[in-house]
Amino acid sequence: MDSFDVYAMVAELQELVDGRIKKIYQRDDEIVFQIQKNGRNDLFIKNGKWIFIEQRQREWGEPPTFAMTLRKHLSNGKILSIEQHEFDRIVTMDVMKKEIFHVIIELFSDGNVILADEKWNIIIPLLQQSWAHREIKPKKKYEFPPERQNPFNISLDSFFYIFRQSEKDVIRTLVMDVNISGQWGEEICKLAEVEKGKTARELEKKEIEKLYDSLQSILNKFRQKDFSPVIIKGKEMTVLPFPLSVYDGKIEKFSSFNDAIQAFFTRIKKEGEEIDKEKERLERQIQQQKEAIEKFKKEVKKKKDEGDAIYANYALCQEILEKAKRGELKEEGMVKKISWPFLIISLPYKEKIEEIKLDIRKSVSQNADEKYELSKKMKQKIKGAEKALAETFEKMKASPAKKERKERKKKERRFWFEKYRWFISSDGNVVIAGRDASSNEEVVKKYLKKGERYIHADIHGAPSCVVKAEDVDGNFVEISEKTLYEACQFALSYSKAWNQYSMGSAYWVKPEQVSKTPEAGEYLPKGAFVIRGKRNYVKCDIEAGIGKVMIKGEEKIMGGSPSAVKKWASKWVIVVPGKRKKDEVANELAKKFSVDIEKIQKALPPGNVNIKEEHL
Repeated sequence: MDSFDVYAMVAELQELVDGRIKKIYQRDDEIVFQIQKNGRNDLFIKNGKWIFIEQRQREWGEPPTFAMTLRKHLSNGKILSIEQHEFDRIVTMDVMKKEIFHVIIELFSDGNVILADEKWNIIIPLLQQSWAHREIKPKKKYEFPPERQNPFNISLDSFFYIFRQSEKDVIRTLVMDVNISGQWGEEICKLAEVEKGKTARELEKKEIEKLYDSLQSILNKFRQKDFSPVIIKGKEMTVLPFPLSVYDGKIEKFSSFNDAIQAFFTRIKKEGEEIDKEKERLERQIQQQKEAIEKFKKEVKKKKDEGDAIYANYALCQEILEKAKRGELKEEGMVKKISWPFLIISLPYKEKIEEIKLDIRKSVSQNADEKYELSKKMKQKIKGAEKALAETFEKMKASPAKKERKERKKKERRFWFEKYRWFISSDGNVVIAGRDASSNEEVVKKYLKKGERYIHADIHGAPSCVVKAEDVDGNFVEISEKTLYEACQFALSYSKAWNQYSMGSAYWVKPEQVSKTPEAGEYLPKGAFVIRGKRNYVKCDIEAGIGKVMIKGEEKIMGGSPSAVKKWASKWVIVVPGKRKKDEVANELAKKFSVDIEKIQKALPPGNVNIKEEHL
């Protein structure tokens, strides 16, 4: 749910005000408040994702501690209000029971449901969380996230100011500075007939006015509660308080936004469960096939070893078989069991004892050949099982979840600079650095041009870094002092200095000072360069920003100087050298940014980290 979804849902949830809370249920990250008003109403919360009144009633197990604590403080309490905080994905529900309690439902990032007392002191949160600007822990005072622009309160003058100051394109200005989510930003651009990729500050006055009018026309529908909820089934299924022209597809209408959200949630949950069930079935099948193959392989070896053991003890086996035929054989010594027409004997072979079943009616050679034949049959079974395993793997690849991920990856556009470490400076310059000796060599030889700058941290083993005098579109951008500082900080933070210091220095030089020709009698390894002349040193803090940025309509994870990441990213964190393992933090951030972990790992500096600050 985005902020507009929350706005529309809160408008409909007003029917619960003055109702009384009877029971509270919980299973994992799903919570239900059973509210009595004109009958039973189940307010359903999927932590961090959804809130709506659920029609179906289901069985719940024993309530965990969180639900029990909510029951203790809220049972039979009267709901005084349900509101959206500012224009954020936060719903607050005030409940009176001797005193006022606040229930705060956060529907962003990892989400949370928090119970606080009348003075906003936290009694219990669903999740304990910590950021640079606030802590969600018992006995701590609840603080709302830093406020962002509320589009409902924005004046035309403020709107003009935002666009005149922005260095981003139109869509990113609407999303990041006006606080409009992507789909609504695209609708505003379409209604105003303004190209979303144009630079915001270069728009004409009439274009900005058109954008403002389009924004107001959408906001007025929300102000007037003029909802006509729909689910649109196109390339992607989506749910909306009213149709948007940017979506094509079959429209399914609903009488309330609550009904539309519930239907949408039920369908995606069912699809997810079906995918998960099919995935689990195929995973079980793969495991069984692998186990069968291993079993067949062991049998191949065992039967071959048995045949070899018989031939290795040919005379002994012949003597045993002849005695067995005459009825003179007893179960003693190497003869373990006699059960006509078979017997089991122990034979020494390759420094171990093999227990072998012999057919008394057959000769020694026939018994040995039988073992070899069984070994061959097992080899055929292995081929069949491996073929079946390959087919099951193909089914896994063709599963809906895999197809969806593959299609997403296929559609994603890659830019030339993504081959290296990269970031976009605050002024818009593309900055690249090598990841290893080969790419260090390449960024300099291929991309360092006249008028640009070479950067290197003042530490052995640091990457070669190039500041381009151009933006992502290839347009000329002057290299400022700020960009040089950001590039030096980038070169330093993505070097071995990360594991050793909290501050350091890097230097910049002009292209003509960088040479691949060593002094006489010296040798330059791959990726290394000789710098001649004055080096311009810059002292920097060792820290990095990781953020989700929009580049020419493509969402990318960018790692670079904190000031640049804060400038361009809609979501960001600042990291410093620390004690937490890189993979652990990458996994955490991948969930928060909703991206593959590999993208975060590529953007993080080397070594362990701590999160210093975040804006999610």
